[in-house]
Amino acid sequence: MPIISIIIPVFNRDKIIINTLNNLKKQSYRPLEIIIINDASTDKTKEKILSFMEINNDKQFNIILLSNKFNKGACFCRNYGMTNASGKYIQFLDSDDCLDSEKIRLQVIALENSNSSLAISDYQYLENERIIKTCKNNGNLFKKVSLGWSIYTSSPLISTNLIKNKIKWNEKILFLQDKDFLFKVLMLSGSYIYIPGFTSNYIQHGENQISDLYLTKKPQFLIMILSRSGFLLSNFFKLKFKCIFYSILGILEIFYRSSFFYIKKSLKILLGEKNFHKLKKFVNK
Repeated sequence: MPIISIIIPVFNRDKIIINTLNNLKKQSYRPLEIIIINDASTDKTKEKILSFMEINNDKQFNIILLSNKFNKGACFCRNYGMTNASGKYIQFLDSDDCLDSEKIRLQVIALENSNSSLAISDYQYLENERIIKTCKNNGNLFKKVSLGWSIYTSSPLISTNLIKNKIKWNEKILFLQDKDFLFKVLMLSGSYIYIPGFTSNYIQHGENQISDLYLTKKPQFLIMILSRSGFLLSNFFKLKFKCIFYSILGILEIFYRSSFFYIKKSLKILLGEKNFHKLKKFVNK
């Protein structure tokens, strides 16, 4: 069976990372290559990982620990992990999330029995082991992601040949990076296999989520537009016609959202917060 590379960026997760790794041990599929990129953690994350490796590392569950001297962000770490991945397929995983034990096995079987390079399942939000929200990646995903839908970081299993040395995580995007990257993955693949089932879990917890580690969440509309436009131009002759169409739709959707955002912001300044909310209530009647 082919090796699967699981790429995990980690920063100051000493209270969580062992739970994540113990969850991966429950995967029914082997062999797994676990590539952990320690993004200059200042707590005991590295020590916890090294201790886990001493007890659990073997040929079928091979853990590779890479380290950054300086904090460079999750996108840099994922790109670094891709460079070092030797598996036939790549699974991205955030350091505070987990997978169903059958997730990888089911997606590998589906990909090995098809000509597709991308398998996608559903995901759900968990808090204290309780399901608080479910999200299905069914229907026309090309249309859905073009209109702002998030597939979610860990729900796909991706062929290494599809992405390695071809597309990267945009390191200028500080949050919701998965929307940008997986949009490109889907368009570049041109097709995918949908496997029903909530096999990826977004864990709500008391620690900071990845997006919370950024001090500011200023709108990044221009960066997103430039990122998708650059992708479209550089891959125009590689994409299927429908993917060209949906790529353009995705760019227009961000432009629409940015226009709406700045109109709202301007009205708030012109009318004042109180009058703006009165206008909003009147419009929503």
